[in-house]
Amino acid sequence: MKYILLTNTMTNKTGQLLTLLTILTTGILFAGIVQANGPTVLKNPYDGINWEAVQHYKANFHSHTVKSDGRAEPDELINMFADAGYNILAIADHDVNYRVREGERDPGPTHKTTWPWTRWIDEKPSQIWVYKGMQSSAFYPDLGDRGMLAVRANELSQTPHLLSLFNDCGYTSRDQTEDNRMSCIRDKDGLAFWAHPTFYVPGGSWEDRFFDNVTMQEAVDHYANYIKRYQSTLGIEFTPRGLGRELDVSMKLLDTMLARHYPDHDIFIVGNDDTHLTYVEDDALHNIILAEELTEESIKHALRNGHTIVARRIEGNPPRIKRIEVNEENRQIVVDIDRADEITWIKNGQKYATGNTIDYSGFPEAVLRFEFVSGGETFYSQAFYIAP
Repeated sequence: MKYILLTNTMTNKTGQLLTLLTILTTGILFAGIVQANGPTVLKNPYDGINWEAVQHYKANFHSHTVKSDGRAEPDELINMFADAGYNILAIADHDVNYRVREGERDPGPTHKTTWPWTRWIDEKPSQIWVYKGMQSSAFYPDLGDRGMLAVRANELSQTPHLLSLFNDCGYTSRDQTEDNRMSCIRDKDGLAFWAHPTFYVPGGSWEDRFFDNVTMQEAVDHYANYIKRYQSTLGIEFTPRGLGRELDVSMKLLDTMLARHYPDHDIFIVGNDDTHLTYVEDDALHNIILAEELTEESIKHALRNGHTIVARRIEGNPPRIKRIEVNEENRQIVVDIDRADEITWIKNGQKYATGNTIDYSGFPEAVLRFEFVSGGETFYSQAFYIAP
């Protein structure tokens, strides 16, 4: 709730003038304090971005090789994404499904990650990030046009699956709990998100496998409660399957979770291709990371704060997000995007308006996000939260 502070003047016993600034911190209205009119943007995921210096980095955090259930060799996967213009890549082979080739050392039942990349490619990293003796990422300057940040990752495949980034957490036992997995990631300064969560909810392709006879809201609460407890868990994943025939399930899951939990804690979407192929698909799902540098620190900062757009690969020049601004004085959010054919605003899960500007002056409370179309494909923003 937003208030205006009033200055009162009174005289004490010695005749001195005292200026009293009444500051309201308890939410109780006192005489002399008036509530400012109009709602306020309490959550702006694009706040703090330096639009004059920000870069657009293309990222896929969910891919598989022959080391688990993918079809590409590790070097093949790395190079196909570098050639497709990606700047950030995580190989997230399943922690419970590691394949050993002839001449390789069997890592045993506690296999962690498909790492380091130097086991499979000739290129060498110019920088390796290390946390308490553990390699978490590496920068390869000779991969792609601007180099590539290799993110150490794993798909923790106790169900429902959890995608783990910037750490070596992996399989420990068949009865590993959610808290085991998430506390490992947190303690190693990693990040995580729920992998393909629509698979397990009503209407999803695997709904009977893990969440028997649950409602959408029960599944939403399961995911969101762990996101709330572990700040290292960013949110939920959008995948190509979830945005294909199950698009309505993905949107319902996202908007239900935002409505029930976003006012209390951050929930972001992460877009990935969940690659199992030997090529990058023409309309592959990925993330546009809005960061100033291609370093672990800068990319983790962007992910933690929602400085991202979930995107589709398109032919030709991709759209460029020039500015996303909140104008509190005019009660407007303004979006400036090159090559955006149409911008649609989604208010509380329903299409509300189109155009690059939204007026929120009449919103009593709302979760607001936008989608835009470019090159025939849809791109998805993080959400704003607006309240009195």
